[in-house]
Amino acid sequence: MKTGNWKIVGGFGAHIKSNRTELIIQHKGIIKETPINEISHLVIFGGHNIQTSTITTLIKEGVFISFCESDGEPVGYMAPYDYSSFREIQELQKSVAPYSYAFTCALGSIRTRILTIEKYAEIFGPDIIYSGELDLLSGYSKELENMVRIEELRRIEKLVRDMYYEIISRFIDPSLHFKRRTVRPYSDPVNAILSFGYGMLSSAFTRAVVGGYLDPSAGFLNRGNQALVQDLINCWKCEMIDKAAIEFIRSDDFNVKGYEISHGRCILKEDIIQQLITIFSSTINPDLIDSQVENLIQALKGESQFSILR
Repeated sequence: MKTGNWKIVGGFGAHIKSNRTELIIQHKGIIKETPINEISHLVIFGGHNIQTSTITTLIKEGVFISFCESDGEPVGYMAPYDYSSFREIQELQKSVAPYSYAFTCALGSIRTRILTIEKYAEIFGPDIIYSGELDLLSGYSKELENMVRIEELRRIEKLVRDMYYEIISRFIDPSLHFKRRTVRPYSDPVNAILSFGYGMLSSAFTRAVVGGYLDPSAGFLNRGNQALVQDLINCWKCEMIDKAAIEFIRSDDFNVKGYEISHGRCILKEDIIQQLITIFSSTINPDLIDSQVENLIQALKGESQFSILR
């Protein structure tokens, strides 16, 4: 897999083109040029214009391209031909008994959320956790060991996720109207910011998964498009996205004029999008993501035990 930096284009209306050696992005009268040999991954959020010759050039140079909606929802990807040498590893992926992998993902997701809540209680005070909630969450973690069906693992993991976001809402400014994690379209800036970060994290994991010849839709715990990617990113959202997002939202850098709410939908403005790209580019660790996916591949080959790396 080609190594290097990723390039992220957010907002709307950029013109993306290239020559043989440079990727050229023109946006609001500003032109930025980046050597193609320094790019491993191009992530495009929202509506922009990109030349087909540029796509061809990037793919030939081994650049992975991810496409997301403006709110961070992953749409698809384009990859060089050598990313499709997948038969052996995907057959292993689909033939192994899925329960142990699903259990590891569910337990990883739950434990990282409990640990994160405990850290927030140290920072913001124990009152953010209602009486008995932490015991309840720990009980869910222990209860996983008694689950025999993947559907049960999925239910408990989602229940803990829902509680996690509800607890987070208690130390976020009430005027932002964040009470829980919601589905699209997002009506508050907190959900919009989290989703943008999750889109970046999903793109990073998709590149690693596809680069490892795995099927991103063949999950163990989750089902549907990007199921495997969701299995993995739910174990890393707290560490790579949530902490930085909450710190930003609670900081003086967060400007309430950086978004607008129209017809029940929150739209992030250009300035805040650029801030988020800078923040999450520093908190998402591609090397660690590659190591996590490599751990999964080794487990599928019977060379090691699958685990969530810490």
